[in-house]
Amino acid sequence: MNIVIRADASRVIGHGHLMRTLTLARSLRSAGARVMFISRTHAGNLIARLQAEEFEVAGLPPLPAPAGAAAAQAAWLGADWEADARATRAAIARGAEPPDWLIVDHYGIDARWEAALRADVRRIFVIDDLADRPHDCDLLLDQNLVEHMHERYHGKVAEQCAAMLGPRYALLQPIYAQLHEQVAPRAGPIRRILIYFGGGDRSEQVLLALRVFLGLARADVTADVVVSGEVAAIAQLARDHAQIRVHTDLPSLAPLMAAADLAIGAAGSSSWERMCLGLPALVITVAENQEEVARALHQRGLIEWLGRCDEVGEAQLRAALAGRLAAPADTAGSRAGHGAVDGRGALRVRTALLADARTPVRMRLAAPADEELLLEWANDATTRRYSFGRGVIGADDHHRWFGERVRNTRDFVLLIGETDEGVALGTVRFDRTSAGWRLNYSLGAPYRGRGLGRRMLELALQRLAQSHAADWVCGRVMAANAASHRVFRGLGFEAVNDADGVVEYRRAL
Repeated sequence: MNIVIRADASRVIGHGHLMRTLTLARSLRSAGARVMFISRTHAGNLIARLQAEEFEVAGLPPLPAPAGAAAAQAAWLGADWEADARATRAAIARGAEPPDWLIVDHYGIDARWEAALRADVRRIFVIDDLADRPHDCDLLLDQNLVEHMHERYHGKVAEQCAAMLGPRYALLQPIYAQLHEQVAPRAGPIRRILIYFGGGDRSEQVLLALRVFLGLARADVTADVVVSGEVAAIAQLARDHAQIRVHTDLPSLAPLMAAADLAIGAAGSSSWERMCLGLPALVITVAENQEEVARALHQRGLIEWLGRCDEVGEAQLRAALAGRLAAPADTAGSRAGHGAVDGRGALRVRTALLADARTPVRMRLAAPADEELLLEWANDATTRRYSFGRGVIGADDHHRWFGERVRNTRDFVLLIGETDEGVALGTVRFDRTSAGWRLNYSLGAPYRGRGLGRRMLELALQRLAQSHAADWVCGRVMAANAASHRVFRGLGFEAVNDADGVVEYRRAL
């Protein structure tokens, strides 16, 4: 596939957008995709880093802010949206063929820009955190954990847009998934602290944390500090105090996070990295768009949010850090974070972008760990539209249903379809009737329209025939569900009844 990514990094924006799309680009390239970046040459950009990894980059020079443009948007985008869209179209036109996907990760871009690029690309994938503007896209990712996250984009994207919501889709480097299986939950005394506030210029917050740390005079605790570029005051503190080690230009924070017992930092993309490795954190938000995430994580006991950077002083941070150092590491918070993020988000997103009818699929029995994902699939808007029970399913009701059914192996078979890499694609359910089996199936929203449903159902029928005896299998499909009609007919099912907007299909097992 041919893929183009529009993302920026700068001293104002920070590095989070560019770094997470770089993680995805590496994954896509490893699967054979051709990836090009389009990035504006802001001060503090990461274009040289992209080029060092041999990615093609089209650099867009910053333009004067247009009269009447929103200040934040002008600073983020480096141009008005129309000029940026024209420049992006020109960069795409220089390629050999239209992109299969245009990936957009930018707070300064909305549906107007995306609509302007529609004719130049086959599909558009938007990565967002804010849910504060409309998008014209085919697929959307918001990796944040916030209240009512499944409602955040209602009315902001088209009904047919598939959404990947929550930290199971967080774009983390592969090393996080590897270490996720190795790093134990934190326990015992805190001996090592990681201080990191993101890729922008956050020296003020770093120095605050270092002053507090040194003021506690704990000779038994060391601090690893990660900064972007040389900061003289921080470097001087490291020279004067052997407990402080300063790191710059790291390929990954994962080894330091794995070794640390506590972090002090912001609530950006590093939140999911910390949680994946079970690292408890004291958090000071450095941007308004971090506050909703920080609040939700704090309420769930996944971080301790102290407040905004303009309101947290030395006294408050000293009290919080002293309290942490006086007690054992937060084992409960460490376990909770570890359980919420498994580090395989980039693999799931890559699958959503590249999967097609040729993608290998296998079927397995559903396990307790699938319960939350099955509820998410069941409550998907498209699934509810074509199901026979239209209401949203509550978590408690689903838990009872799941527990009862999976124990009844004689009359109930619940299968998960997944790729060879273990990415769950959808589910097939068989319920025993008086003379046969009734089936239901669904695909996760990001994987629809790729020809995967037929293959998944074909394998599930083969597995059922091998494990359970019956004469026939039937399924009911709403008349408007054209995709399922094609799948059933393609697998040799015959329509035996068509009434009240519902078609019943049947075939011998």
